[in-house]
Amino acid sequence: MRVRRILLIVGIAAAQFALFETALRTWGHSEAAPAFQSLFVPDPAIGYRLQPNARVRFVTAEFDTHINVNAQGVREDDAIGPKAANERRIVVLGDSLVLSVQVDRQRTFCQLLEDRLNRSGGPVRYRVINAGVQGYGPVEELLFFRQVALAFQPDLVIETLFVGNDAEEAVTSAPRLRAGPRPTTAVLKESLVAQMRRIVRRSMVLQIARLRVLSVTDRFSTRLAPPEPPLQSYAEHPAARIGEGLRITRECVEAIARDAAAAGARTVVMLMPARFQVNDEDYGHLKDAVEHAGGKLVRDAATTRFDAALAPLGVPRLDLLPALRAAGPDVFFLQTVHLTPRGHEIVAQQLEAFIRQQGL
Repeated sequence: MRVRRILLIVGIAAAQFALFETALRTWGHSEAAPAFQSLFVPDPAIGYRLQPNARVRFVTAEFDTHINVNAQGVREDDAIGPKAANERRIVVLGDSLVLSVQVDRQRTFCQLLEDRLNRSGGPVRYRVINAGVQGYGPVEELLFFRQVALAFQPDLVIETLFVGNDAEEAVTSAPRLRAGPRPTTAVLKESLVAQMRRIVRRSMVLQIARLRVLSVTDRFSTRLAPPEPPLQSYAEHPAARIGEGLRITRECVEAIARDAAAAGARTVVMLMPARFQVNDEDYGHLKDAVEHAGGKLVRDAATTRFDAALAPLGVPRLDLLPALRAAGPDVFFLQTVHLTPRGHEIVAQQLEAFIRQQGL
């Protein structure tokens, strides 16, 4: 009798799981959806990258977009062939704030910048290539530039740094920069972790459960050691890893600039702020939560730290914070940390003015 009850409970749980999974796959529309996850493919050097020739529709309560990836694995409708004599190319490296799955390609700041540069109709034609990949940090952006984007023959490279978490990302991904064979134990551990992640990513139910657990543990950990990632970049007295992440970031930017210069291209850095640096209400909530946990949040500390860390390189830097803050809170979506169409317009305007002022 006990065995039958256990089997019955297991059967009911399995049926409910299947029902929830089917419903979420059909109507869930989140980044856990198989359609969205199909945008990515493993890469032995970088970890992962965009799936060449992928075609995805991404729908949430805030947006409905179509995402096309070309044969080379960047968000472009067509393949990028040899550069024409009268063509100048700009490659924009970065993470999800560059990829921008929240808006159609025509409304991204990359495309808007290209349109603005070409509006005079002169003999030179400009092409701006969106080389952003969701979840990348400075290490992945360097590796992607070397492996993929350098072949696009850029005249200008824009390295977009998200000051909110790129110091943390740099520390986490630093082992990818090490040349030579990796220890067997590290390879096996990474393989097991990758397998578990693939299992979770295939299931909408497990993805949502994972997000709920992370939400709870993040709150708990904040009470123990405030503030935790990614807010440590904004802490009054940040953890030692933030300084290490800034050092790694500087080395990655220096390597990008060096490789670009060897190919005849110039490099600039664009500093992208976090949403709470622009949205007063967001900042108020975070500030109160961190202070309640015994910490202190410095609103623009991450921007200041990145700017100071990169200054010795002499690479031109564009800080987007003043323009985005002056524009008001509607430059970011309410449910994500990503730019709205208006936010993209402001970034494109700032980039065009910066490029012309710097003689780039």
